[in-house]
Amino acid sequence: MIEVFIRRPKSHELQSVRAVVQTVVDEVYGGVWAPPPTPVDKEGWERSWIAVVDEEIVGVVLTGGEWLDDLWVLREKRGLGVGQRLLAQAENEMAARGHEILRLRVVQSNAGAIAFYRRHGWQIARTFRHEIFPITMLEMSKSVRQNRK
Repeated sequence: MIEVFIRRPKSHELQSVRAVVQTVVDEVYGGVWAPPPTPVDKEGWERSWIAVVDEEIVGVVLTGGEWLDDLWVLREKRGLGVGQRLLAQAENEMAARGHEILRLRVVQSNAGAIAFYRRHGWQIARTFRHEIFPITMLEMSKSVRQNRK
């Protein structure tokens, strides 16, 4: 098992955070609706949590309200517990805000991500067309009520 540290990024690391996100977005979604590099235009990475292994940023998670906005893990670090640790951090953060139902959106063709979320108690709530790109999305949700008893 590898040692993973979850923490907020330092200001000088924000470009590295964005680079990790861009790498995974291009790998997972490049060619699905746009040729790589698929644009990553989201701001607010300073509010993210990062996973650090051997002083290298290997994963990122970002939440807003009851929404898990982003969760990205470098391919070579998948299956080692990095995503699980980031997801737990995100779920705790959203629940601490008082949300009992957590939500996320995922591209329907991303079977690996969907299976990951299902293994961690998330359920598909609805299917819909993306508002910009010509792709089908899933909204998934998870109740955290049972965890608060």
